Formats: sequence, C-alpha cells, structure tokens
Amino acid sequence: MPDLKENFVINTITQLSCFLVFSIAMNQLSLLHVLVMTSLLVVALIAIKAGQFLRMLKRMKWFFLVMLLIFTFNTPGQHIQGWDYFLSPTYEGLASGLLQVFRMLALLAALSLIMAINTKQQLISGFCFMLLPLQFLGFEIQRFAARLWLTLEYVEAAQYSDQQKFKQHQGLLNQLKAFGHVHDTQPADSSITFTMPVFKVLDMVVIAGLMVISCYVLVKALA
Repeated sequence: MPDLKENFVINTITQLSCFLVFSIAMNQLSLLHVLVMTSLLVVALIAIKAGQFLRMLKRMKWFFLVMLLIFTFNTPGQHIQGWDYFLSPTYEGLASGLLQVFRMLALLAALSLIMAINTKQQLISGFCFMLLPLQFLGFEIQRFAARLWLTLEYVEAAQYSDQQKFKQHQGLLNQLKAFGHVHDTQPADSSITFTMPVFKVLDMVVIAGLMVISCYVLVKALA
C-alpha cells in the first residue's frame, strides 16, 4: 500500500524552484511580511528538529551585525534622537538593516529546510537536472556535481569534526566522469546515483503557482 504522506511531498527540483522564486520575491516583501515568513520557516525547522540552521546562524552572526551597522550608519534619513556621537544612525537605516538581515535569515532558513528533508544525492540530482540545459553552453555538469558533493561532505565533516571523512572523499572529484553510478575506491564505499525525481500532480500545481508568482513579481518590478 503506497504511503499517503509521499503524495503530499514535492520533489527536490520543485523545492529548489520554490527556493529560487522565493529568493527573488523576497525583494518585494516588506519587513512585516519577511518577519512572518522567517517565523514560519523557523517553526518548520524546529518541528523537524533541524539543528543546521542554528549552526549556520552561529557562524554568520558577525556578518549580520556588520551588515546591520553598515545600513544603520550609512543610510540617509532622520537621525535617531539621543545619539551624541559623530556618526549618527538613522531610523531609515535601522529599518533597512533589519529588513536585509531578516531577508538573509529567511533564505538561510529555507535553504536549511531543503537540506534537512533531502539527502545529498537528492540535492545533487536536483541541481544537475535543473542545469542540464546549460550543457549546450559548455557548462560541465559532472564537474559541478563532483564539487557540490565534496562541498556538502566537507561541511558535514567540519560540523562533526570527522577528519576521516575528509580523506575518504578526496578522490571523488577525479572519479565522477558521467551520470550514473560512481563508486569510491576508498575503504568505505560511497556512491552517487543520479535519479530523475518523479513529478506528481502536487508538483505540477506548485510549479504552476510559481509561474504565476514569477509573472506577478516581474510585472510589479517593472511597474
């Protein structure tokens, strides 16, 4: 008997398409809308117990602070009262800085959610099949897949201080030559299987919705 839960889950390509449209649409959202979207994504991450988002926040905390300070002190507008120093922050700069920070938080949360509910092979397969049209322009999909695999392996190994895992996959870049099954000759066997995700009715509905949203964002941006 088929699992009913699978009928309500979109495939990796659809998820990546949602992330792409979401990234573009974020520029049209206000601070309140961005806060709501970020809160919903964080709740979803907490529900699935994805701790990767917190680790990413910990690594990027100084980046967020510097970005907030740059916008706060370099955006023209009404100066914040009670600030007696030479460099005066503005209310408009503070609002712009918070907007950019929460936009980044929303994108990180969305990316963490995709990475939490997909395996590395699913992510690589999704990226590769989305980039297949670029082969006609000379883009090497196989090399991209190998580098993406190694990047994900390095990130995972760095998070868990698994030095042995670094050595295990160093030869994978040279061994990934074509789509299909690629086996590592290291003691611990590893493989990449490129499988075209199955598009269900829900995927078609979501993609149709993404096309409508994309057209709306384009028209709003050109208006």
